[in-house]
Amino acid sequence: AGEVESSKALSGLLNGLAQNAFHGHSGITEELLRSQLYPEVPAEEFRPFLAKMRGILKESEFLCLEFDEVKVNQILKKLSEVEDSISTLMQAA
Repeated sequence: AGEVESSKALSGLLNGLAQNAFHGHSGITEELLRSQLYPEVPAEEFRPFLAKMRGILKESEFLCLEFDEVKVNQILKKLSEVEDSISTLMQAA
């Protein structure tokens, strides 16, 4: 059940970041995302994680423009590492 919850939270986070970055929804703040999706994670731990997700999202934007298999595999590897990080955070809470 924890894995499903962390997947839903990650999906929500990426969706929120995309809404903010690409659709200009300025109401989607760091604090809103943390409080709604990862309330058990302290802000000081959430910020680096959020920065990492923004970076992945930005890289994926470029992947949509150029289908470079090596880059796609790099992104998938990073997402897998992120999922492991989320699992670790969720277990520590």
